[in-house]
Amino acid sequence: MYRLSEIDLTQINAELGQLEDYDLVVEVNAEPAEYTIAAVDSGFTLVKYLGLMVGLVNVAIVTPPESSRSRFIARIINDEEALGVVAKLEEFNAAYELLDDRDILLLDGPLLTEREGDGKLRALVDKALGTGHYVLSFTKEVRLNRVINRLLKVDKPINEASLFFTLLERFRLRHRSRGLLITTPVNLQGEVVGFYMQAHGGSPPIYVEATGNVVKNPSVLSTVALMMSRENYPIPLYIADKISKVSDELRRWFIMALLRMGSMSDVDPLLYRYVRDVLGYARGRNLY
Repeated sequence: MYRLSEIDLTQINAELGQLEDYDLVVEVNAEPAEYTIAAVDSGFTLVKYLGLMVGLVNVAIVTPPESSRSRFIARIINDEEALGVVAKLEEFNAAYELLDDRDILLLDGPLLTEREGDGKLRALVDKALGTGHYVLSFTKEVRLNRVINRLLKVDKPINEASLFFTLLERFRLRHRSRGLLITTPVNLQGEVVGFYMQAHGGSPPIYVEATGNVVKNPSVLSTVALMMSRENYPIPLYIADKISKVSDELRRWFIMALLRMGSMSDVDPLLYRYVRDVLGYARGRNLY
């Protein structure tokens, strides 16, 4: 899975031959510290009902060791592609609130999103930097170059995960390293940096986008490394991912709940009025 293709090797061989391991890899030796942690992830599904497209988003929040909870949110959407953006914005909303009392916030997927999320992202990053807290967002699968073209000035597509797995394993072998390794962080946008992280030898490196203050305080990375599974993914975020799943049963429950709800809560006001005025006649009937 992590072998480089011949095309990748041909393309980068000259560049890598001129670089030392320490130009691309950083060994983190800082001691972990006592931080409060929260993990946020979202699951979503599309509900089509009587000509209406409704995005149902389940934002899962895990705050170890105390609790885990979900926040269900419904939004009217124009097309299915918009649903992923809506879910990411709701993650940012939850994350913004959690930064009031949590030192480290773990998110799933890249921080940099479509333009609709720029304002929310800037607010989240500014709050993290202003409060001295930290945001790290983990991506298990990267299809496009995000780091290598900045490190090696290579514009053609390269399998980054395979490349950095090879480099990190080579670094461990040469320097007898057993601890946390990251690739040299690169600035992506504003105060957001990107890098690959490998907590355990032999594990696939995971791509991370984080607030810039993370790399200035290595104890944050050492603390997060203690939470990484052998698959190199944060366990609190893994739990949030499982909780955020939206099942068919929840979809059916959602339709009935819309008809029975007594207040608007987090539901889009337009959706609430639609359900109240157009579907209200169906109370007590089997709608699914």
